[in-house]
Amino acid sequence: MSKLGLIICNEYRTDITSRSFWVSTLIVPVLYMLFAMTIGLLVNESETLQNIVNPVAPDEDSMSAWQLFALFAGLLLAMFLMIYGAQIYSKVRKEKVNRIMEVLATSVTGRTMMLAKVISVLLIGLTQIGIWLLFGALGLVLILLMAGSTAPLQTFADPQIWISMTWLVLFFVGGYLFYGSIYAACGAMTDKDNENQGYMTLITFMLLFSFYIEQYAIDNGTSLLVTVCSFIPFTAPAVGTVGAITGDVPLCQSVLSVICLYIFAALAISMSGKIYTSSLLLKGRKFSLRDIWVFLKSK
Repeated sequence: MSKLGLIICNEYRTDITSRSFWVSTLIVPVLYMLFAMTIGLLVNESETLQNIVNPVAPDEDSMSAWQLFALFAGLLLAMFLMIYGAQIYSKVRKEKVNRIMEVLATSVTGRTMMLAKVISVLLIGLTQIGIWLLFGALGLVLILLMAGSTAPLQTFADPQIWISMTWLVLFFVGGYLFYGSIYAACGAMTDKDNENQGYMTLITFMLLFSFYIEQYAIDNGTSLLVTVCSFIPFTAPAVGTVGAITGDVPLCQSVLSVICLYIFAALAISMSGKIYTSSLLLKGRKFSLRDIWVFLKSK
């Protein structure tokens, strides 16, 4: 097995056997249920949600349901990118502060270490999401079957469900690779808390901005702003997901959006790898834009 594979296996095995992984895996679904119950209680106070729950026409029912699904999918996607990106950032910064990187750098390259962090956290995230989806689907099917309903079979037989989930996974993985590499590079650039907080604030702002554009895209999926944002890597994961799920944009545009997202993710991994490698052993220094440019020009 390659050095990259060994590091990924070790990181994955360490995280998945930790107590924090299973605690968060069990607690997050409970928080989702409480959030859903809160939304349900607020439905009566919202005219928009009332129109979704009690549509006037069957056609509006179908479209409103997919719009609601796309809205929550984009919200969860942005939230997961923020959560798992912060995990990468925390891992990298912890290793730099504890000087573990200096030991690892004697046997593997900085780019390998960065890529291992990104992939291992991605596998952890997919494992966690898979567990949530499995138990959520089983619980929903059990409840509806006990109530004598055939809705589960009809729902899971709908190809639109699986197509939407495919789009969601494609945009999530592409967005994660893009943002994850940026989180890793920012974590390696400095060991000062004030600078770290500045980097985190900037990335968080971009994710929040993408969520606001996603909300706008629900009712304006064909506008010029939404079309442009579907090709910008910072906003493409959330905005592209909405357009692909609701079907407001042509299929070729969604495919092109995914392709562009993965191209930008590959570029981000390459550039972040250079920054990661160049700043690996530098401690206690404030980097300027000129320093970063020098890092990017390095081999």
